Amino acid sequence: MVENSHRTLPIRGLTIGVIFFCLFAMIGIPMLISSSSVSGEEFCPQLFQKREFSFRRLPGTKIRIWSTTLSPASSPCSKNILTYLSTGLQTDWHVSTVQLGGSFQELGPKILINYLQSKNANGANVWDDWSFRNPTLAAILWPIVQEVAVNDLYFCVPDLLRNADNHLDAQNLRRILLIICTQAAQAKLKSLAETKETKLENELRSWALALSSDFGTDPDLQLLRSQLSKP
Repeated sequence: MVENSHRTLPIRGLTIGVIFFCLFAMIGIPMLISSSSVSGEEFCPQLFQKREFSFRRLPGTKIRIWSTTLSPASSPCSKNILTYLSTGLQTDWHVSTVQLGGSFQELGPKILINYLQSKNANGANVWDDWSFRNPTLAAILWPIVQEVAVNDLYFCVPDLLRNADNHLDAQNLRRILLIICTQAAQAKLKSLAETKETKLENELRSWALALSSDFGTDPDLQLLRSQLSKP
């Protein structure tokens, strides 16, 4: 009897090992694959286009184990908006959403994408329609929106669009939009200074100063410009 019990020990150990292996195959491997998958959407502020991306990387690292797959790019708006944009040779792609395993995050560009894709009760695109009905205001609004997008100031897009929708005077609208942009730049400059990102800070300051070069004699705008000049 003692001899038989000793013979069954290896068999029991092997059975337990097989069970654990099966459990890992059913639970662990899918979790490993899921945690290695990265996917999302990105936005090009120069072209106002978006595309999807996906790749795999070693879990817990930034080492890619699979090349990036990109979907064809498409625009979330029509020529009613695109016609007012400036196009150049350089194109940047800003991540708007990212999904890593079970976590999902929306980033700044998604703010603009959501506005560009918003529809009214009749199913028409809100800002395409607004731009068609207000070409003079659209010619002021969209180049400025493009500028703030290029400089990753998406958080001020709602203020820009809200003020554009509430103004009928082109000259006053431009003044208001420039103030919003400059204040947004000031806020980000403060954040960059705290994180000591000097290169980005200098680039943003140069852009904001260039943007404010046509402030004229408006005292509020001149005050903002003088504040920008201080590092």
